[in-house]
Parts: sequence; structure tokens; C-alpha cells
Amino acid sequence: MKRKLLIILLLSSIYMQDEYLFTVPATSYSDWIYFSFTTHNVVNIQDPDNSLDWDLAFQRKHIRTNGGLSGLGNGAAFVDSVGNLEVGSYTWLDEWQNLNTVPENITWLEDTELNDFYDLTTHTFVQGIKNPALNAWGWFDATYALNPTNYVMFVKCANGQDIVKFWAYDYYDNGAGGNVSIRYQTGYSFECPNLAGDMNGDDSINVIDIVALVTMILSGTIQSDVLCYADYNQDEIVNVLDIIAIVNYIVG
Repeated sequence: MKRKLLIILLLSSIYMQDEYLFTVPATSYSDWIYFSFTTHNVVNIQDPDNSLDWDLAFQRKHIRTNGGLSGLGNGAAFVDSVGNLEVGSYTWLDEWQNLNTVPENITWLEDTELNDFYDLTTHTFVQGIKNPALNAWGWFDATYALNPTNYVMFVKCANGQDIVKFWAYDYYDNGAGGNVSIRYQTGYSFECPNLAGDMNGDDSINVIDIVALVTMILSGTIQSDVLCYADYNQDEIVNVLDIIAIVNYIVG
């Protein structure tokens, strides 16, 4: 069955330019393996807390996005585990070929602390940081075998704009656990609700928007869902350069 599934996936990747398959060697109980949806490969990250060059990180079953408590990016993830989408089904086994747009009004979850990291020394579960939505990709049964759920999932990349259709479908390579096989499609993006620079959503750019942007920058909190219009110069960072660019636009 597994061999048949892999053949189907390989054939799909040939005919879909934005679809990829990769097996992440995340066998360590302590080290994280970083993956980029830009290079479609594992990347060597020296300072993951301050890097935008990775989108997901893997450690055994655990998966992080570059956002929330895991990094300075605007990454997040969505899972439908109960069939809330309009299509009714909630597994990629049914919907991979059918669901080709990002669902509307979904809830993006950022990385946080969860108490299910296994400590090899104490043989207990301890706290660790990962993404709660992606945590639903598989579960261990009474024999300690991981069973993929195949739930519908989408991942928001570190830049907060690009979105990936994501499926983690296997945990083993020749019986060795921690080798996470993923199937994903790129080419999706976050639809910005406002014009660039229109902070209050009134379809015009004026001094009120400048005040709102200054207030946001000074607060030190910039949510990923406002990045698309707060980042006026589109350099993936919201700072004083965006304020200057908006001022220049207003004064002509």
C-alpha cells in the first residue's frame, strides 16, 4: 500500500510543477532539522531564532513554523480535523486533488508550548515549543507506532505571505522513525484585505494611516495578518522605512 501511494505521489509531482515530495531526516530527540519552501530542501541555520531563511523545523514527530515562540517570522499553520470546510471532508486522502484554494476565514495557529516532548533521561513528557495545528498530523497508538491522520493542513511561510498546501503522510524510512515524508504545493498566497499602507481599511492612504503605523511599530507587536499592508515597501520588515515611503506617497 505504501509503495502504491509513493508511486501515485511521484506521478503527481511530474505533472504539477508546484508540487514537491521530500523526506525530512528528523530522527534526533534533541536537534531540529530546518526546511525551506524556497529551496525545497533542508537548510543549515546557525541562529534559527533570528532567521527568515527557514519555514518549518522538524524533530521526530514535532513540527515548528517560523513564527510565534519559534522564530521572528510570521509563520503559522491551519488544520481541519473535524470537517469544518465547505467540502465536508477533512483529510487529504479525499481532498488533495479537489481543494486548490486557501479556505476563507480560517484560524491560523502560531507556535506555542506543548507538554508532549519525550525526555530520554527521565522517560517523561516535558514542555517544548511547536505548532499546535501541525501537531495533529499523526498520533502514536498503544504499540508506539505513529499513525498519520492525513488532516487538511495549510502552512504560512516565514514571510507571512506565501502559503503552502501541506501533507505529512509518513514517519518511517525502512522502519526507522523520525523520517517525516511530506507532500506540499506552493503557489498560494495570503489575500491582503487592504491596500498597501491603508492601515484602517478605509480604501485611502493618509495621515491617519501613518499614525496607526507608527503606533503599531512602537508597540513592538505586528500581527502576520496586517503585514501585507503595513509593509508598504514589501521588504518583509515593518519599520520606519515604511513610514517614510507612505509619507512620500502622500506628499506626491
